[in-house]
Amino acid sequence: MPSYKINPLEHEKFFKASMKILIHGINYAPELTGIGKYTAEMAEVLAKCGHEVRVVCAPPYYPAWRVANGFSPIKYARQERNGVSVWRTPLWVPEQPKGLRRIVHLASFAASSFPVMLRQIFWRPQMVICVAPSLMNAPGAWLVARITRAHAWLHVQDYEVDAAFSLGVLTGSMFKKLALFVERTLFNRFDTISTISNKMIERALCKGVAPEKIVRFLNWADTSAIYPLNCPGELRAELNIPDDEIVVLYSGNMGVKQGLDVLAEVADRLASRRGFYFVFCGNGPGRDILMALLRKSGVETT
Repeated sequence: MPSYKINPLEHEKFFKASMKILIHGINYAPELTGIGKYTAEMAEVLAKCGHEVRVVCAPPYYPAWRVANGFSPIKYARQERNGVSVWRTPLWVPEQPKGLRRIVHLASFAASSFPVMLRQIFWRPQMVICVAPSLMNAPGAWLVARITRAHAWLHVQDYEVDAAFSLGVLTGSMFKKLALFVERTLFNRFDTISTISNKMIERALCKGVAPEKIVRFLNWADTSAIYPLNCPGELRAELNIPDDEIVVLYSGNMGVKQGLDVLAEVADRLASRRGFYFVFCGNGPGRDILMALLRKSGVETT
């Protein structure tokens, strides 16, 4: 496998002192999970390193799939957050993000954020980072980068086209060929493509991305805050889980692609055995489906 770079935040070729960096992505803090968390922390670290950072994003809505209190789905807003200038644009959020509704959801942000991205041309960023999902943002981010002669960077957290067709969210061979063609065209337009694992790098190579464009940019965790405990945690007591029970934990987004139906089946098969306690922590459009599967199978829930 071709070699690739390790950490773009430490690579002087890309991040020079006092750069103007524009980040374009639908998810951002105060979303606590997923892409919004990582994008916000990346932006804040860049700001602390002395860069001038602007972010164009949507109001927080994930993983609950509803706009958070204190934010508007129909108004433009701007705020300063931990040293980063954050520009929020309108967004349509469906109650059930499936098929065409999910596409319209992503398109609503791509359309509403495009004028704000064009406005940043006068600021003249030196680096434009587009975070995918959603790939619909990529044309606007690439255009701004080209007009301002900035470095165009696409950071891929998820191959959404592959996932959509694998899960049956989108169907049709002709539509799939068209979507993959658009994806490949966009990938080839950017100066740098980064993603979060070796397997995803291999996938990028299979999609025709030149090896010299690829950067491995891993997601992270704060090990000073998250670490194994030497004693039972407070949450076990709060949930009334005995100390000798084995906890099977799922924590994160509850969507279609997480395959939570498999966990529901496992919980059903182990329901008659003592010593196991399943904890599902999170939210999303698949939460009600999961609970319905558990109730249908007769698994006791609290």
